Amino acid sequence: MKKWMLLFVSFCANLSEMVADDYIPLVKEGAVWYYDQRYFAFSLNAPSMKSWFEGDTIIEGEVYKRQFMEMADYYPEPYVIRHFFKAWQEHDKKVYAWDNYLKRKVLYYDFNLKKGDTIPDINGDVTDACEMVIDEDTIEVNWIKRRRLTIKYEYVENEQPSGYNIYWVEGVGSSRDLWKPRGDNGLGGYSYFEYLENDTCLFTQENFYLPRNGAGTASGISSCYSENMGKTHSVDCFDLQGRRLKGEPKRGIYIKDGRKVCR
Repeated sequence: MKKWMLLFVSFCANLSEMVADDYIPLVKEGAVWYYDQRYFAFSLNAPSMKSWFEGDTIIEGEVYKRQFMEMADYYPEPYVIRHFFKAWQEHDKKVYAWDNYLKRKVLYYDFNLKKGDTIPDINGDVTDACEMVIDEDTIEVNWIKRRRLTIKYEYVENEQPSGYNIYWVEGVGSSRDLWKPRGDNGLGGYSYFEYLENDTCLFTQENFYLPRNGAGTASGISSCYSENMGKTHSVDCFDLQGRRLKGEPKRGIYIKDGRKVCR
């Protein structure tokens, strides 16, 4: 009986460790990010950007997920720009992107980091602008537990020390910028952020800043983006020279949503 009890206790301990170590990937299809950057400030209460993964590509023999982006603008009239943005891959709790300028993949996120670890720059160097993990905890949003890293970004400005905190959340991204998660990116964070899976909102901007080991809910308003873009998709057409058309032609050859259309 004692032997069976010890086996049961060991099984429960191993199961608890497995559950605690359930990693939620960031690079996956079916997920959509709606957001707006303070730097661009296209809108105040609704997103102007949409990002998602769709399909694979092969670079130097390695498989990457293709990331697409839409950017909405409202001047002089509403329109959408849609384009392929970057190629990403993820393994061993690390998220990489292919850098066309450096001609190699670059480490953007590392969720293996622990409290006290220093984060090097993209070249692997620790610079004067230091980023260090100062805390790690687990937050729960919409009944999903996610690991969160609190990263202190410190730098010197006018000979005075300065800095702020950045939050990396497993399966969601960074509070600073989704695809530029480090401190020195010049974008200043979001004015709006919403993360969805299968059309269900699972995380919003305020959830990044939950109390330590805190819990919260997420309910987004991405329909504001969808409604605005629904009005503009029909006119998101260009001629073969790249000039935007006022509407969708009834006949001819033109570009719509990045594809050539013949009518």
